[in-house]
Amino acid sequence: MAKRSLSAGALLALALTACSGGEPDAASNAAAPEAAAPATAAAEAAPAEAAEPVEAVDAAEAPVAGESPAAAPEKVSAAAVPAAPAAPAPAEVVKVAAAPATPPASFGRCAVCHTAEKGGEDKLGPNLYGVYGKPAARGSFAFSQQFKDAGLVLDEATLHKWLENPRALVPGNRMSFPGIKDAAKRQEIIDYLKQQS
Repeated sequence: MAKRSLSAGALLALALTACSGGEPDAASNAAAPEAAAPATAAAEAAPAEAAEPVEAVDAAEAPVAGESPAAAPEKVSAAAVPAAPAAPAPAEVVKVAAAPATPPASFGRCAVCHTAEKGGEDKLGPNLYGVYGKPAARGSFAFSQQFKDAGLVLDEATLHKWLENPRALVPGNRMSFPGIKDAAKRQEIIDYLKQQS
């Protein structure tokens, strides 16, 4: 099927005729009288060709005289352009509790007398949840007066000394624990307590 290059005025006249269901009105004939006559004459002169469908071209897309159709800029109809996605609604911030840290094997020696879970009970010794970096001897546990008076802050250096030899750090305290001599095992316990706050 051959495509025809029609002038903008002829296309406008054909479009108006098709939309109104009849002859072009006087306003469209006045706007493009020279275009309407050749289009009608061409349709009467070649009835077999007129039966072929003519591809409608938007007047803005029609090639300019002397310009090849390939040189005309390609236009995309608005229906073919996908709409921009709607901005997502602001999501509610949902805080998810982190999974409790798994205690290292070295904490097994501590677990005989202590818990380290949030809200955990005091056993023979106090619950250790959230103690890292805080002043010692706080809470409802019955700490010895020596431990209360020591004024310790349970930071990394203090915990290393405490876990290595609690009786040397605070003489007269009630913790009957011989200590952990292996610095790597003490560090595992301290790292675990850091996560419990």
